[in-house]
Amino acid sequence: MDVYVFVDESGDLGFSEKSSPFFTLGYAIMLDDDSKFIENKTRRLRKNMNRSKKITGMQEFKFSNDSDTTKIRFLNKIVNFDLKIGTVVVSKDSVKQELKNNKTLLYNYIAVHEIIDTIIGQYLKPLSPYNHIHYTIDKNTSISVDDFNEYCEGKIESLARPRKFVGDIETSISHLDSKSHSCLQVADYVAGAISAKFTRNEPKYYDMIKHKIRHKQKWDWYNRINW
Repeated sequence: MDVYVFVDESGDLGFSEKSSPFFTLGYAIMLDDDSKFIENKTRRLRKNMNRSKKITGMQEFKFSNDSDTTKIRFLNKIVNFDLKIGTVVVSKDSVKQELKNNKTLLYNYIAVHEIIDTIIGQYLKPLSPYNHIHYTIDKNTSISVDDFNEYCEGKIESLARPRKFVGDIETSISHLDSKSHSCLQVADYVAGAISAKFTRNEPKYYDMIKHKIRHKQKWDWYNRINW
């Protein structure tokens, strides 16, 4: 089993008065060769939109920069792709103080533990001697690549151990610019649409994809996150 996961974020991990109240990760899970098909479909849509009179020079789908028309068109495409959508939404007031003081650990736990636990528990096959996780994350983050990769590999090993896999889980971790991989643009849109609902009270984009969201995790002591 080859599982491809693409991860992007919306918001920040700051805790000042100017920081966003929520931090959102969006991710897209694709099996085997589905990622190549979706990559090609997304690239083709962007080229078609660039040929139109209204949109020119668009290098990537970027939720925070795109027009309402572009958002609606791409989200409509995403819901028809053969993929599984997931999200982790963190209400900042639900983060323990020790994690606020260690943002690297906080980010790694959100971006790795929550997602990898889902993949190992629901997508991999313990009785198969071959399982491979291809984890791709937008490189435009403040994380340390080496620390992140080490944490990710260790987390996969520790989460797999009690499930008694007959073979080791192979892992490929990539830190890429979203301009270079259209599947990361899908993850960007997932994060952006969900973040818009909770951060700016703009639910219309979330409503377009909510039936497609299979995995939802939240950190929410005060019930601020209502799906």
